[in-house]
Amino acid sequence: MHHQYNDPTAIDPHRPWIKDARDNPHEMKWGQVLFNPLGTSPKLHFSRAWTFMFLGRVLLFIVPVFSVFIASLAGADLSGAWKPVQALVLPIPELLLPFFLFTVVTEFTSWVAHVRRFNEVHKSPLMAMIVLVPLMLALVGFYLGAQGGIQQYEQMHAPKPAVTAEAPADAAGEVPAAAKAEPQHRRQGPPQSERDMAAGAGLGLAMPIWAVCSFFVMLWSLLYVARMPNGGVGRFKTGSDIAQGEEDLPPAYAAG
Repeated sequence: MHHQYNDPTAIDPHRPWIKDARDNPHEMKWGQVLFNPLGTSPKLHFSRAWTFMFLGRVLLFIVPVFSVFIASLAGADLSGAWKPVQALVLPIPELLLPFFLFTVVTEFTSWVAHVRRFNEVHKSPLMAMIVLVPLMLALVGFYLGAQGGIQQYEQMHAPKPAVTAEAPADAAGEVPAAAKAEPQHRRQGPPQSERDMAAGAGLGLAMPIWAVCSFFVMLWSLLYVARMPNGGVGRFKTGSDIAQGEEDLPPAYAAG
């Protein structure tokens, strides 16, 4: 394999399988790929950015949750890690705050990366709006869930109907025990505010919607966007083992 590293014609001596000069990883500018929607990105640059965003989300979720789980099994009291903190008016567990912030940022950078990819293959960048569908549906779910939480709060704190008659006493003049015990059924701990109840209910509905929709968007990104040929010419495939100008393929394989 040493002759591949010494090949003066190799685009990247450490990645001899790269044949398309547009995919040269040394030419990738991360700031442009993630934050400039006016440019273009070849398939390898897009794939690297997408992998960074995906693995960042996975690691920021799995690593802290798994670590706290293991430490809790060993007897450590880490219940405070799940204490909710306010992040964009949402009650996010302190343990998952980095994951939440990273996810919010990468929703935008993912859209930028997809816009650049569609620009590069000469397709409408409006197709990149698909990556924002999970977020938009999650916002709708949050609104509906929050409305349900508000209604539940109002029902819990609605004024009770006035008592028109006192509880009847028995023959000895004693009030029945059931009537005496009734006021003792109260919620333990500080009551939730209307805002907390609304945010909790909204988040509980929004998260499953976002997770399911994001899964299907991930498949679309991997199986379609990341496989589009550079310049919109060539075969839909992974990798970069065909040099520019060597896409000698039947019209049926060309990207429309």
